[in-house]
Amino acid sequence: MVLVKRQINNAGGGGGGRENPTKISVDDIRRDFELNVFSGWRLCQLCVPYMKKSGYGSIVFTTSMSSINKDPNMSGYAGSKAAVNHMVANLAHDFGPEVRINAVGPGATRTDALRTVLTPEIEKKMLAHTPIKRLGEADDIAGAMLYFASPISTWVSGQTIFVNGGGVQTLD
Repeated sequence: MVLVKRQINNAGGGGGGRENPTKISVDDIRRDFELNVFSGWRLCQLCVPYMKKSGYGSIVFTTSMSSINKDPNMSGYAGSKAAVNHMVANLAHDFGPEVRINAVGPGATRTDALRTVLTPEIEKKMLAHTPIKRLGEADDIAGAMLYFASPISTWVSGQTIFVNGGGVQTLD
């Protein structure tokens, strides 16, 4: 017997500020959507029947601050993450009441991916618009994921919470 109660859809990837709309291809945009939207949607499709059968489930997607920011050269990645936000809100109606679905949108978080582009100058700019004067850590994001996955949030579904130190961090 398969018993699935919680699922984290933690796919993510894209151009990260390198998606010049006059130079990228439809295949680049398709890759963003396949990774960030379609993979999580398909995983839900596979797991939700088991969750419904067990009478409870919680699905948490990882989205991004890019889904609501307006930045140059981010249209594919940001567009795909915006689609995740909206998909989560709609799937809550499809999966409820047994299965809840939510999303966590990290702001600038110290990960290997951020380290590839982070300079002291960029970090200073990011922190200028961040009331909690530090970048995020993996534990900050994990806490929000745990909230959505746990029974403490049983009346929360279709929501996206942004974990961003209260601010907006962008690469420019």
